[in-house]
Amino acid sequence: MTDWFRRKTWTPTDEQEFFTKLIRARKYNHPQILRIQALALVEAKDNNLLDAAEMLLNRVLTEYSDNRIERSQTYNQLGNIYRLRNDLEKALIYFQKSIDFEKEFPNVISISYLDFSEIIVQAQKTEFYDDVYSLLLQRIDQENIQFPIENYVVYSLLSFLANFKGDTPKAKEYAHAASTHANKKTNSLWNVNKNKIGIVKERKSWLDKLLKYKKN
Repeated sequence: MTDWFRRKTWTPTDEQEFFTKLIRARKYNHPQILRIQALALVEAKDNNLLDAAEMLLNRVLTEYSDNRIERSQTYNQLGNIYRLRNDLEKALIYFQKSIDFEKEFPNVISISYLDFSEIIVQAQKTEFYDDVYSLLLQRIDQENIQFPIENYVVYSLLSFLANFKGDTPKAKEYAHAASTHANKKTNSLWNVNKNKIGIVKERKSWLDKLLKYKKN
């Protein structure tokens, strides 16, 4: 049975039932419950549910402003909502808020840096290319990227940006790294029950088209 805070519909009855149960839940769990329910609505892939998801996320920010654990992820989810609406400027604002918050409170890290970078490249906002290049390199230096899917995207973007900068050797190096991670069958987690998480099940066609230098 699906958890009451992971429903994929949002009828008036759904909303009433959700908030009735939310009131009964422990208050310190409210921000997380609101965010998880918002995520479930987004994952339902019904654009008609995006307004409800946005409402829930805004409640996290306004009613639980002291909560730091959920803030970065909340900004990230709001960014993805606006990305789905094709409002890329608004999406970038929220992804940047998430990135900035994580600099101050790095205990909970999202992939906002990657979402932000993808939009910059897809929208060809060349004035931000240097910033994105530095941002991606910083993430590599932190050595906390564990999942092949994340590495695949990072190195693909770095290859494109290096090529744009005229650095052919680096562009080739990063393209080869992207292909290597795309072909990995496990992640770096020691737990054998979880080492299939985050592998590349389907490559991103728009991303692969950016790669000028590909590993055979």
